Amino acid sequence: MAEEKDYTFCLMPGAKTRYTAGRFDAVTRTPHYEIEINVPSHVSDQVRVSQFLLGTPENCQWAWDIKNNSTWPAFIIIKKDGQRMPKL
Repeated sequence: MAEEKDYTFCLMPGAKTRYTAGRFDAVTRTPHYEIEINVPSHVSDQVRVSQFLLGTPENCQWAWDIKNNSTWPAFIIIKKDGQRMPKL
């Protein structure tokens, strides 16, 4: 039996990625996506996150660009309507 992780993915030191969470309805503003970054407090300001919508208002997706400028791995937790999402 595989052990379930309590994070969506790990971003290694110096790495960057784009995470596209999924479809987003700009009219109803749903679903609700959120991001949490789990790193030691002394490096929390070294993980940069930019959020944005991709696509058109009729067909858009919620996304983040994440850059880990620290020397520690960053555990990234993405939630959709309060539920942790797996790595896509």
